[in-house]
Amino acid sequence: MTVTAPPAPVAPSVRSVRQWAIAVTQSLGCTALGFLFFLINFGMLLEEFSDSPPEGLLAMYGVDALVGVAATLVIGPLRFVPPGRWHSVVHLLVAAAAGISGWAWVAAAIGLYRLGVRRRLLLDGVAVLLVAGMSLTAMVLDARTRGIEPGMLELTTMGIIVVLALIPLLLGHVVGTRAELLTSLREHASSADREREAAQQAREAAEREAAALVRERDADDARVRAEERSALARDMHDSISHHLATIAMHAGAMSYRDDLPVAELRRSAGTVRDAAQQANRELRTVLMTLRTTGGDTPLATVPTLTDIVERCRTEGQHVELSWHDVAPEELEDADRSTVVTLARILTEITTNAAKHAPGAPLAITLSRSGDTVHLHASNPLPASALHAPTSTGHGLLGIQERARLLGGDAEHRVHEDSFEVEAWMPW
Repeated sequence: MTVTAPPAPVAPSVRSVRQWAIAVTQSLGCTALGFLFFLINFGMLLEEFSDSPPEGLLAMYGVDALVGVAATLVIGPLRFVPPGRWHSVVHLLVAAAAGISGWAWVAAAIGLYRLGVRRRLLLDGVAVLLVAGMSLTAMVLDARTRGIEPGMLELTTMGIIVVLALIPLLLGHVVGTRAELLTSLREHASSADREREAAQQAREAAEREAAALVRERDADDARVRAEERSALARDMHDSISHHLATIAMHAGAMSYRDDLPVAELRRSAGTVRDAAQQANRELRTVLMTLRTTGGDTPLATVPTLTDIVERCRTEGQHVELSWHDVAPEELEDADRSTVVTLARILTEITTNAAKHAPGAPLAITLSRSGDTVHLHASNPLPASALHAPTSTGHGLLGIQERARLLGGDAEHRVHEDSFEVEAWMPW
């Protein structure tokens, strides 16, 4: 971060009536006070020489008056000169006038104050040297005109004048330092405000971006859920069509054959009743779903589960399917929607394992607990998977959506360096 120096003092505007009033007041005030000092000094001269001072001293006092009047009249308008070389020259001349003119003392003090506000050590040193040199020159001429040799009195007087000149210089330094400090504080406060506003804008932009990502993620989730619902609706459509075809076939047989034995008639009626009940149950499963995509994939059956595992083994995956507390024949008696959902979930799990943990063994367990069927899958999580790009999770979301549509649920987790997926649904 680059630190810039505070800007130099700016001259007042010449168009301001208030500033011109201040300038005129300074000039008139300096003229009046300077004239008062001149009268006091000139009266002391007349008293010293009994109203008959030497012509040389009278000439020096004439120069005193001329220089003093010029310095006091210009000191006011000089406040409009912008800081720079010209500003330094004219104020140094006014300050030097204090060494040869008592009339110019007040104007010189204002000039020294303005130089001090600029806080330039070189200007301060030049101003002090000019005041000291001009005052020493004037006192030497005064002593020679009086016919005496300059001595310690002149040096002491010069030292007093230099000390007096330092007072407005130091006062200007204090005021200038305070002004620069205030300017620096204002700039820091303004910079802090700008940084705070920029941070606020960045935070708001980040929040908007995060909200957009959340909306995009929600839209993707909704799309995946809709696709899974549509796929489930298609599967259930095929299953219900099978039951309706069974009902139609047996009902047609009963209406066509009038010589069926009572036992055969009852068996056919039972088949129609069972098929209707099964279709009714599966119809409730897909109620409120919408079929939006087509497909001619055959409806999954229990052997399909084994086929999925065998296909994965053929492709090089190490997949092991275990049955606990349930046999494939028993699963055949469950709702077709349950079998179809298990097949879809098994396909997604094997695909997910092949993608994120290639070469790792995959253990799958199908079990039954009361009226609930469970599917549990586990595979070791390779170290490379920890640094792999984050998955969208749409496949896992589809598993959960299918299980929930049947009244169950699904979850996934990382447990002791293994990735586990568990799904359960009614029997």
